[in-house]
Amino acid sequence: MKSTQQITLRLPHDLAQRLAASTPSRKRNQFVVDLVRRELDRESRELEEAAQRLTLLEQTQTADDADWLELDDALAGGEFDEQRFLQERKAKDYKPAKTARALAA
Repeated sequence: MKSTQQITLRLPHDLAQRLAASTPSRKRNQFVVDLVRRELDRESRELEEAAQRLTLLEQTQTADDADWLELDDALAGGEFDEQRFLQERKAKDYKPAKTARALAA
């Protein structure tokens, strides 16, 4: 049997009423567990996908290629804009250096 931990949640009155009206009393706990698990799993997937995209972008960088450092992050609302980065790189006729693996082949 899995270990569990009891916590207390405080919900706004209107939300608590909606939960009570739409979910049978013996199913409310599992309903909340499922929601929390789904949201945390989604967040983990998004972080993993972002890390993978960043890793791929970093692998295409050469030591003297600092274009990505010159991007104005403020124009992207404070968040890295991968599509804009790729478009600007393509516009500058960017050609990544061959990797050691490609040179050895």
